[in-house]
Amino acid sequence: MKKIISIALAVMLVLSLALVASADGETGSITINGIHDDAVYEVYKLLDLESYNTTSGAYSYKVNSAWTGFFATPEALAYVSINDAGYVSWINGEDDASVSTFAKLALAYAETHSIAPVKSSTVPGDFSVTASTGKFTGLELGYYLVDTNVGALCGLTTTNPDAAINAKNGTPTIDKQVQEDATEQWGGANSADIGQTVNFRVTINVHAGAQNYVLHDKMSAGLTFDAGSVTATLNGAPVDVSNYTVKTEDLCSATDCTFEIAFTKAFCDSLKINDKLILHYSAMLNRNAVVAGDGNPNDAWLEYGEGHVTPNDQTITKTYGFDIVKTDSQNTLIDGAQFKIYDAANGGNEVGVVLMDDGVTYRRARADEQAGGLTVPIVVKDGKVRVVGFDNGNYYLEETEAPDGYNKLTARQLFTIADGNLDATFSGEIFSTGSGVHVVNKTGSMLPETGGMGTVLFITIGMLVVLGTGLLLVTKKRMSMIKD
Repeated sequence: MKKIISIALAVMLVLSLALVASADGETGSITINGIHDDAVYEVYKLLDLESYNTTSGAYSYKVNSAWTGFFATPEALAYVSINDAGYVSWINGEDDASVSTFAKLALAYAETHSIAPVKSSTVPGDFSVTASTGKFTGLELGYYLVDTNVGALCGLTTTNPDAAINAKNGTPTIDKQVQEDATEQWGGANSADIGQTVNFRVTINVHAGAQNYVLHDKMSAGLTFDAGSVTATLNGAPVDVSNYTVKTEDLCSATDCTFEIAFTKAFCDSLKINDKLILHYSAMLNRNAVVAGDGNPNDAWLEYGEGHVTPNDQTITKTYGFDIVKTDSQNTLIDGAQFKIYDAANGGNEVGVVLMDDGVTYRRARADEQAGGLTVPIVVKDGKVRVVGFDNGNYYLEETEAPDGYNKLTARQLFTIADGNLDATFSGEIFSTGSGVHVVNKTGSMLPETGGMGTVLFITIGMLVVLGTGLLLVTKKRMSMIKD
């Protein structure tokens, strides 16, 4: 069984309480208090206890045959000395850090050299559990290493046959957050434009026995991870990139993640309980982003120890859309208008858009698209048009071309996005007020002009009057001649 080195470590000295000259035939036990429900506990016998005297505190140890190779290494000999007769003495400091480091070295050796534990909680009969306490019994007296796969650091606590230790079974936790660009505050959710860079932060709260730390992150289809954006700090100090590896391919976990950040063994060995390991990275909200609705989730979790994982912690990034509706003064849809969007009532910057693949929906342009001159005007068809991919904020709609026969707007029209879409509703071809971004155009009045119907009618009437007057004069003159 592959061991996860020093996730939980203990160096146990199991000795007799009685005054005896030899430890032959005696057995002892190791009791672990505060065990973790799904943890695996295993013990390794590093040294054999040949004889002891509890009054004088004298104990004679020799190397267990399975560990001869380990105690011949320079790493082990930095902590112990072995005389010509084969007796082992501890020569390094007896502080927790020294004992922990030595135990990690021993567990690493056990893993690479396939040394089996003498007892394991996975073997029926080896480990008895009562409430939150577990106990190994029938152990030959000696110097024991206790390992658990959940990251608990078990300390050196006793020197008699019935040893008891407290398993520090606290597990690491993570806190995933996303930054809201408008306020620069960190939290569980934010809003963003399509094409905008979104910043993420994961805080790993380290617990005892940190080993095999791998942060996994799964981004939804609307987020594009920037592998070069990863940075790390430990208790506020920068962590050198040599201490971790960012992988987007050949991921070590069977879980469906987008990328993982794996920390080296040496770095994990240096971590202490209550350390704060913080990771920063970013992603771009892309053209596949979900508009409003459930948003664009980003999940993170920490794998540690021997395949253990923390619960997922999720952030949500949202983006929004709006409908532009063009009507006359009677709320009837009219066609043919064109618009641009700006970030100010006057002057300011154009907020460019591009036409999406469906040929009818516009989305906010990325910075590179806008810089490359790929933006287009928004053309209203059938009286309405959909625009998506916008962050919360105030925007201004400028009409650049009005429908035929209608007056163009003389000023930009303000609209505001605030944590929701601006969706239009209709009743047939009549727009329902109070939804969408509603733009009303009015027709101009018809002015008189030369050759118009008014002029023709005036001339015709005038000619009729002249003709009538002439006819009347001729008639009167004839009648006068008859009388004469």
